[in-house]
Amino acid sequence: MRLTGYIIAGAMAITWGTAPAQTIDDARQMMLDGDYAAALPIFEKALSAKPKDASLNQWVGVCLLRSGNPKKAERYLKVADERRLIDAPRYLAEAAFEQYEFSKATDLLDRYEEGIDNANKKKARKAPKITKSPEADELRRRTMLGQAMLDRVEKIVVIDSMAVDRDEFFKFYHLSPESGTLNSTDVMPEDYEIAEPSEVYMPQSGEFRIWSAPDKDENYVLMGATRLIDGTWDTPHPLGNALDAGGDSNYPFMMPDGVTLYYANNGPESIGGYDIFISRKDENGFLQPQNIGMPYNSTYDDYLLAIDEVNGVGWWATDRNRLGDKITIYRFIPSDLRVNYPVDTPGLAAHARIDSFRSTWPADADYTEMLQRIDSAEYVSGKSHPDFYFALPGNRIITTWDELRTPAARNAMEEYLDACRRLDRNLKELDSMRMRYAGGDRAVAGRITSMEQEVERERTALREMSNKVVRANEKTR
Repeated sequence: MRLTGYIIAGAMAITWGTAPAQTIDDARQMMLDGDYAAALPIFEKALSAKPKDASLNQWVGVCLLRSGNPKKAERYLKVADERRLIDAPRYLAEAAFEQYEFSKATDLLDRYEEGIDNANKKKARKAPKITKSPEADELRRRTMLGQAMLDRVEKIVVIDSMAVDRDEFFKFYHLSPESGTLNSTDVMPEDYEIAEPSEVYMPQSGEFRIWSAPDKDENYVLMGATRLIDGTWDTPHPLGNALDAGGDSNYPFMMPDGVTLYYANNGPESIGGYDIFISRKDENGFLQPQNIGMPYNSTYDDYLLAIDEVNGVGWWATDRNRLGDKITIYRFIPSDLRVNYPVDTPGLAAHARIDSFRSTWPADADYTEMLQRIDSAEYVSGKSHPDFYFALPGNRIITTWDELRTPAARNAMEEYLDACRRLDRNLKELDSMRMRYAGGDRAVAGRITSMEQEVERERTALREMSNKVVRANEKTR
């Protein structure tokens, strides 16, 4: 979602040379309706006859800017600025914002407001005053947020990118089964409210779903539902008010830990349209989400970050490259510890924008083999009837009993899978009790504490059981 707003008309009633008045009027209406690409050639034709006309230069500049070409737009907006059109500085500020020149954008917004003040001082006492565009205040807020993000650009390695069809782009996220599945909304019952476009997240167990749906005010909120013992689904419920503090929430992905949630939101903490946020769940529900910053987020739409811990790869989608009906998906190497670029790093904005994903690579790095391994692992994980999924050292995934080399390994695997099922049941029960507690049932507080301790013991035991499977499988027959 781009910054939008109305163009101050000024001298819009003027006709230009031999160009028919209606044609210019049509172009102005297209611009006001947000169809900048259609209006642009009409204005360009008129400008060719009057190349120094301030208003035409501004209109061409705005159309280029809103069509995703801020650098080229500057040439025309500067002409309008030199001829003292009062809105020119704020459009130049928007062009600077789109290019991550946040300090420059701030200066231009200051000059825009000073220009309005000066113009009003010169007006006659009873003459209508010029008012500041609300769009300028919104741009200033986003500019301040952008500057704060640029001071904390995470240093990541993006191993590749791909341009895919915008519709159902998430189908190109080839995640391991342990990471869950990203599904089209047609997996949902017909009577469920569902946002469009969106996707539905389900974990490997398939025991719950997370999706986005419109609320009573038509804002998108994240919803959840759990499969009941009889195979039906419980009543959909909002995941939590903390996740929906303004704007639309969409494109959820839950980590296998059942605690960490990534999703997109386009509210007041977003720099562009949709930004990616992270939240974690405790006994009281989901905590206040945090914007994960740059380079994941941009001045355009960014959404659906998913991390596949089995294959050691993360995915996210972005509209920053302005590819029309296509959208860019980046794959990157996740890290447990966030490391930011120093604020004085040369080309910091280019790293934040990911002008070239190969510039994120260390010297002499080559990720061809890693990509082949990841794709091979994804292919193995895609078997139609696996017995289980288990990661051995070296990122090898086994999925059948026949791949276990010894009877001891098979016995250890049976114990491990039984423990996984027990942990899964207890996590579901714990989640249910937490929901009851959040709804006001304080009687379950003691049981929640006991269950949390039990779950932690089971997770510790599960890690030892996993190691036992590996050790047993390494022994010769």
